Amino acid sequence: MLLSAPALLDPNFMHTVVLMCQHDEEGAFGLVVNRAGEARVGDLFPDHPELRNLELKVRDGGPVARDTLQVIHRFTADVAGSTGGLSVGDGIRIGADLESLVQKPAASAALATHARFVIGYAGWSAGQLEVEIKTGSWLPLATSADLVFSEDGDEAIWRAAMGRLGGGGASLAHLPPDPTWN
Repeated sequence: MLLSAPALLDPNFMHTVVLMCQHDEEGAFGLVVNRAGEARVGDLFPDHPELRNLELKVRDGGPVARDTLQVIHRFTADVAGSTGGLSVGDGIRIGADLESLVQKPAASAALATHARFVIGYAGWSAGQLEVEIKTGSWLPLATSADLVFSEDGDEAIWRAAMGRLGGGGASLAHLPPDPTWN
């Protein structure tokens, strides 16, 4: 995972927690996990017999490809259907067969605690993320399912993640991004 540094003022990423999904020589791709959007899953599927009734909030995964929907979940591959998604650490997977999830009573009942629906993503070109980490814009943290699936508010998730950093991260979590905001 990556945490935006307290001084990162870009409105797309200020106080965000990003679940990294891919990072290689061609670039990086991740999903912001602590930004609740206004839409509900049912709003995106008004004609689907089961999905239209889902009241779960859709998360804002980042500024890129705002017309894409990703599912972050902690279901086993057999429950998630087809390929079961890609494992990204700590029992977290991205990608699922929505039909399979809503048609299995146990999975459907656990969607609120075991799945996050995300529109858009965060992306970096080759070498860009490495530079941003070196300059202190992003702080690496071990992947943690309890942060990804937290019911806390957006800001509280970022603060909890900052508190897990060594070397004074907890004290940084309570600083305003710009000292003049004091």
